[in-house]
Amino acid sequence: MNLAILHYHLNRGGVTRVVENQLASLDSVLEADDPWRVALLFGGRREGFDEKLPGRLRTVRLALEEVPLLDYDNVRPDAEQASRDDLFRQLTSTLDRLQFKPADTVLHVHNHSLGKNRLLVPVVGRLAEAGYAVVLQIHDFAEDFRPANYRCLGAETDLFYPQSPSIHYAVLNRRDHKILHEAGIDADRLHFLPNPVPMPAGLPSKTEARTRLNERFGVAADQRFVLYPVRGIRRKNLGEALLYSALAPEGTIVGLTLAPLNPNELSIYTAWKELAADLKLPFRFECGEPGALTFAENLAAADVILTTSVAEGFGMVFLEAWLAERPLVGRDLPEITADFVEAGVRLDCLWPALRVPVEWIDAGRFRRTVADAYHRSLEAFNRRPAPDWEIALEGKITANTVDFADLDEPMQQQVLRTICRHDANRRRVLQDNPRLAKALTLDEEVTRPTIAENRQAIEQHFALRPSGNRLQKLYSSARESVRSGQPQPLVNAGRILDRFLELDRFRLIRS
Repeated sequence: MNLAILHYHLNRGGVTRVVENQLASLDSVLEADDPWRVALLFGGRREGFDEKLPGRLRTVRLALEEVPLLDYDNVRPDAEQASRDDLFRQLTSTLDRLQFKPADTVLHVHNHSLGKNRLLVPVVGRLAEAGYAVVLQIHDFAEDFRPANYRCLGAETDLFYPQSPSIHYAVLNRRDHKILHEAGIDADRLHFLPNPVPMPAGLPSKTEARTRLNERFGVAADQRFVLYPVRGIRRKNLGEALLYSALAPEGTIVGLTLAPLNPNELSIYTAWKELAADLKLPFRFECGEPGALTFAENLAAADVILTTSVAEGFGMVFLEAWLAERPLVGRDLPEITADFVEAGVRLDCLWPALRVPVEWIDAGRFRRTVADAYHRSLEAFNRRPAPDWEIALEGKITANTVDFADLDEPMQQQVLRTICRHDANRRRVLQDNPRLAKALTLDEEVTRPTIAENRQAIEQHFALRPSGNRLQKLYSSARESVRSGQPQPLVNAGRILDRFLELDRFRLIRS
């Protein structure tokens, strides 16, 4: 069997890492006497790609093929002149040269509808019409508060998700599965495909890592180090990580690994650094930048892993912390973590909301700010609010409290200043958030049985072999599909946008 994997680039990052892990997982389950030919088609950029990967694969014969028109529109000098015909010709000529004939080839396309390349959506339909079996894996949605991406795809939203017996869809979680099924995608062509999670190699010595941490960031060996291993972009909800440090018992230090790369994010990130210095919070920034600690050293140095993100596609941190043998605390994302809990992963020290008194930021100001930003977001998608949107807005205030993650950065900063002003304010937040209070004093010894249980559940359901079995089953299903004619539009495509734009999902720090 032939497999062609299509992605915009192979630069270091989320989807590239997923592709590498999928290849490793497939390699772990294929028979040595029946290797697969696999071509990785990408736009040309490959900074940080694991160049040794092809040599490590035993049952996958991997070739890398540059297809320039696959790259993002904003990095291609010919983006305005190129046509969908040009991309179709580049792809089919590459496949022809590889002798990947439609009848015995599956195309696995990543994030076709994200809005990074205006040509790709119409071309995947044409590839199916040409006789290829196609798997469209969606990691992220343009509909998920990405209006610029959404507009890039054009006005015909029903064409974003072409329908044909030979076009299959793969999603990372049950939430996305339900959304696409309700929009009209046949359950037989809609597959749950969580990301493979490799079992990690051993971490460096904790003693050595803590020595490095102390030398570089002044965190003593007897202090509790809570690590937030992310880049400090807005949706990672950095204010809540600072709030955790403000509420933690004396002797706790919180560390963030990376600064944002996007210049648009830097001003807000810098404001957080200035506030942390002003309030003298026990917080360390950029623990994982060049010249600091490596990712493995940070994990080894950590006593606890923290997450405060408000939006994830898969949520690798909910699994990786346990594989690193560190307990996880922080914000729960039930629409993502439900799959992990169902698989037996215990997430006892996560909170679905962190309640703070609404009078600290003024209820009227909160309502006006949310309403204005929400309406602007809807307008960007050419949508009107639902008739009951004001009821949903009132629902964000419960028992005179609001979720800290529903605030924008100025309001979050105001809450932090209020907490740091009086110890009574600190005690009030802890009283209203018992899971947070438990997380702040989590005993590492008590969590050891949970760590062992979670590692076992993760290995059973999400490691390379179970992931490889899911992939092999998906590709077989796609290959056996009937190849028939021109794809049809998705009848209820608008429901996807409506679901993502519901007010209960809206966060000011994503607007």
